[in-house]
Amino acid sequence: MKYEIPISLVEIEKNNYHLFVSIIFNDEETGDIIIDTGASKTIFDTNRLKKYSKIIEHSEEIRSSGINANLTDTQLVTVNKIQIGDFSIKNFKAVLLNLDHINSLYADINNKKIWGLLGGDFLNKYKAKIDYEKKLLTLKVKNKKP
Repeated sequence: MKYEIPISLVEIEKNNYHLFVSIIFNDEETGDIIIDTGASKTIFDTNRLKKYSKIIEHSEEIRSSGINANLTDTQLVTVNKIQIGDFSIKNFKAVLLNLDHINSLYADINNKKIWGLLGGDFLNKYKAKIDYEKKLLTLKVKNKKP
């Protein structure tokens, strides 16, 4: 099955952009996340997502690359349910990390609250394609056999 999800481009500096997608947690709260093709793992803000997740592992160092590199005090969690466009997934494994430093940056740029980063683990698993012209994120999910 194929899912086409609208994305938005936010100019953070002249001719420099980040890609955003809206996400719904546990059918309750909606937030914005950055599509981060350079991040190896998907990360959610511990300040916003703790109540929607279950801790699997607490670690001083969960290795990852991208905007969160070299940050410590992370937690590997299972997020109860996330929904991006029409695509939803239960028990999604991700990393919780305090993203205050990112939200401080965005407060200066456009006052957008960042709930997380959609990383390479998710993008690869769901064969993500980004169409800048149409402003779409396309995900492919294998149909489950009966």
